Amino acid sequence: MTTAVGVLAAGRGESLGALAEALESRRRDLGSLLEAAQEGDGEAFASLVRRFERPVYHLVLRMVRRAAVAEDLAQDVFIRLWRHLGDLESADVLPGWLRRVAVNAVIDHWRKEDARRRKLAAMREHPLARRVVRRFDPAHRPECVEGPSSRMETDEGVDAVQAALARLPAKLRSVLVLRAAENMSYEELADTLGISTSAVRSRLFRAREEMQHLLRRAQAPQYLARMYRAQRSGDAAE
Repeated sequence: MTTAVGVLAAGRGESLGALAEALESRRRDLGSLLEAAQEGDGEAFASLVRRFERPVYHLVLRMVRRAAVAEDLAQDVFIRLWRHLGDLESADVLPGWLRRVAVNAVIDHWRKEDARRRKLAAMREHPLARRVVRRFDPAHRPECVEGPSSRMETDEGVDAVQAALARLPAKLRSVLVLRAAENMSYEELADTLGISTSAVRSRLFRAREEMQHLLRRAQAPQYLARMYRAQRSGDAAE
């Protein structure tokens, strides 16, 4: 009697063979596209972009968490791909190359944001510059201002983590975000960031230590504010 297990086992063997053949065909197809794009074929390059644009975009989005910024950075990645097509020796290296370029694009973006924040902070110290800061700093725009009871404590916690991440140096932020959001191994992090695995471990340790320090500093005023609100509610009840 033919058992269900036997049918499944036979079907699995056929399916695995078909899958292996499909993957090999896909690899050959990708290689042909890359070769054609390297020879100046615009349609082949467009096909490469369509094949990788979603994973590149979502990788960047998980790091920057802002759709418009992710779209711009992903576009920059493919512009760089067009300029460096001749540097790629085979299609096998393309996914890893795109990942490294995408991560470096995010790191560069973070560094520019950090420089902008430092510049705005320096401007705030001068009374004549306050009007300019209020106009151009998103933190001072009216639509960013919320009422005292507009967030739950969980939202405050998420905001505190995001704020702490934003204050980390780019090289520490990148390794922490990639480890947490992309679940990369130490070896993958080292390959993506172009550093040694020992440097990865060191940066992760420093990033976590700095995050704990920043979060402790952020939680103190929040705790006092909640305690004050609770005390005020108790006074009102009496």
